[in-house]
Amino acid sequence: MIKPNILIIIPNLGRGGAQRVFHQQMQHLSRHFKVLGCVFNWNGSFEDDKTSSVVSLNVPKGKTWAGKLYYFILRIIRLRKLKREKNIDVSISHLEGADYVNLLSRDSDKVICWIHGTKKFDENITGLLGLVRHHILMPLVYRRAEKIITVSRGIQDEFKNSFKGVEGLLGTIYNGFDVEDIQKLSLEEADGDFIELCQKSKVVITHCRLSKQKNLTALVHIFSELVKTSSIKLVIIGDGELRQELLDECKNSGLKTFTCWENLAWSDSCDVYFLGQQQNLFKYLRHASLYIMTSNWEGFPLALCEAMVCKLPVIASDCYTGPREILGPEITSPQPVSKPYHATFGLLMPLANIDTNPTIKVWANEVQRLMENTAQMNKYSKEGIERIKEFDLDSIMAQTVELVETI
Repeated sequence: MIKPNILIIIPNLGRGGAQRVFHQQMQHLSRHFKVLGCVFNWNGSFEDDKTSSVVSLNVPKGKTWAGKLYYFILRIIRLRKLKREKNIDVSISHLEGADYVNLLSRDSDKVICWIHGTKKFDENITGLLGLVRHHILMPLVYRRAEKIITVSRGIQDEFKNSFKGVEGLLGTIYNGFDVEDIQKLSLEEADGDFIELCQKSKVVITHCRLSKQKNLTALVHIFSELVKTSSIKLVIIGDGELRQELLDECKNSGLKTFTCWENLAWSDSCDVYFLGQQQNLFKYLRHASLYIMTSNWEGFPLALCEAMVCKLPVIASDCYTGPREILGPEITSPQPVSKPYHATFGLLMPLANIDTNPTIKVWANEVQRLMENTAQMNKYSKEGIERIKEFDLDSIMAQTVELVETI
């Protein structure tokens, strides 16, 4: 039996959620099909991303409108050529930019678009270009796909309600997790200074890109309220474009910071610890007391699930989309919640708004209450990991294989 040729496309590689799904699909689908990965360019990639199974179109990102249009067309031309050369039967694209290029470069291949985040509530889709994307590009382009796979039911419902003609194309396949592998990595030894910090103090931790989406400015405000009455530490793992803005926000809030980007000695007297990118972040999650996620919007947040695998109780904003489906699938009330809600697998919170100080204080109070409630913390710790086992990676990949075989 001849194996079909599968092409998996993403704009660039790195350590984001979509990139991790890309790597998972590359690894698991190659057991069943002939698989080739494709990126637009190597920007943001790590050396171990550059393997013989992934090719680059070597097309940069344009800086001007004319440049963007030129490189967009060049990507379409080069991807179509690649599809013909490799006799691609099915092409799977991750992230919106790759979806457009994938669909417009279609030759004889069948196209699957993998949708990782909300389009309606993404605050980066703004202005004239945002209107064009919402009302022209997305409705026209996505209906050309053979299948549109969303990583949460919330995104699927959003597509169904927002774009006509896509109803029959939609499906949901959740992100998958190798619980055993994550737990094994979490057992590796973390830095001694960090372990000692966790032994001396209660540590609230989060890991994410330092970007607008993650609403970390609100987290700084929440934490500045907490330290007024509690001996507590905040650890942030990750890096991004808002690094300096967040450091300035900490300074303005009177919070003493440690950062991995400065040649400073570790100090237990700091309030906030910026640890930057970590190759193995699970060994840090395991030692913390509580995981917090203040995002303004999500898709199906891998970070939240990873924390639950590491047996961390979690508190998260009830943003669109994902956290509610993970923590409180039983909830039927309007989204987001207007007050704290103790869901089955974690604590869901109203969106944290720095312009509405009461919401910041509500968050701070709930973090304090939860950390003092040992029984509830233990409940979330035990039941959280059982919830994530429902998203077993092998089971999720089996759904993906079936999708490719039947498309």
